[in-house]
Parts: sequence; C-alpha cells; structure tokens
Amino acid sequence: MPTFREILTAGDTELARMFYRVKTTSTADFRKAIDHAAAQLGLNHTQLVCALGFNPAIRELTDILSLIGFSSYKLLTYRRNELFATDAYHQLDIDNVIDIYTTDSADAELLETLRELLPRRLANIENELSESEEAATMISYKMEVHALYSGAIATPAFAAARIATPIAGLRQRIGEVQMIVAGAYLAPTRLFVMDTLMPEEKRYLVEAGYVDAALVAARLANADISEDERQMLEDYA
Repeated sequence: MPTFREILTAGDTELARMFYRVKTTSTADFRKAIDHAAAQLGLNHTQLVCALGFNPAIRELTDILSLIGFSSYKLLTYRRNELFATDAYHQLDIDNVIDIYTTDSADAELLETLRELLPRRLANIENELSESEEAATMISYKMEVHALYSGAIATPAFAAARIATPIAGLRQRIGEVQMIVAGAYLAPTRLFVMDTLMPEEKRYLVEAGYVDAALVAARLANADISEDERQMLEDYA
C-alpha cells in the first residue's frame, strides 16, 4: 500500500497506478466514499484528502476525484482546507504535516493556501493545548512551528503576527523567538522593543548578545513597560 508521502508526492502516472485497484462505492455520501477508498489504501479519511489535496498532480485527474466522491478539484480543496485547518494531530500525525510543508513549498498556489490556513490551524492546536497540555501534542506543535521557520513557509509577516498573538506562554515554551531570530525573520532589536514579548524572551535576546547596553537603557527609560520587564532589565543595566 502507498504511504501518505508517496500519494502526496506522486506524479499523475504514479497516482493512476496507485488508484487503479481501488474499488468504487455506490454511496452518494462523499464522506463515505472517501472512507471507502482510504480503507483500501491503509489511510484514514483526513490523510487521504490531504495527501491528494496537497498534491498538485491531482488537479486534472478527474477519474480519481470521482472515485473518492468529488465532482471537481475545487470541492476537494474545500474539504482539504477544512480538515487541515482543524486537525490537531488526531488524524494527521506530525510526520504527515511536515511532509506537506516540505513538499508544497515549491508550488506557488499551494504555498499561498498553506499560509492562509496557518493562523486558523495553529489557533486550533493552541486552543487544544490550553485545555489539556498533552505532552505528545506539545512536542508535535513545537516540531510543526520549527518546520515552518526552518523551511519556506514562514514569512516576516507571519513571525510578526505570531508575536502579536496572545500565546506568549506557549511561544516561550517552544522557543519560538529563537526560531525567528535563527531564520532572520525579524531583527532581534525589533523584537526587543515589542511590548508583546515576554520578559524572559527579552532576557534571551540580551544574554545571547543581540541587544546592547544602550538599548537596554533606552527600554528602561520607557515609563510604559511592565514592572516584570523592568525588573528583568535592571539586571543588565
């Protein structure tokens, strides 16, 4: 049976060969049609939709689209986007997600789609973590965010939006500021003056040598900084 990655990266000829023996079903319910095909391939519903949906070769393969219950590529993309944006490593494991990121960065249309879906996807994962900080989910989340910054998915605008999002505790736990700095998405000096950065994140910037004493002094002169930040910065004044 083909793996998730093999379906995701296959060309049109390979896809045709993979789906040649998949039996159709008479159901009019596209969800059941997807489940029927996925079971024959050893995948779950979400894996099949995302592996095909994020493979650019599927766009013109109407026979395979019909086989899994879609009358057009556009309808497949609607289902793909919904599943990808809402799954928090339940049906798509972290390896599947990273495969998507590393494969689709070369396709302009799919890259744009991923960037559009990311805020909603990450917010859903973060909401789940806020309710139950399951260790496996936290590890997968850190791996996913790292993959975004180390590949071709993240942008400076994405990094700035992440800093502005009220997820400081999670951001600090996974070392996201370190990822942003390592990828040169935002200058450390710009990060340092952002009010939404936690004092401990700013401590990292100072201790890593990205911020000099003059900038620390200038920040301390700002009467509007939090008391926690002020106390931290006084250690370096």
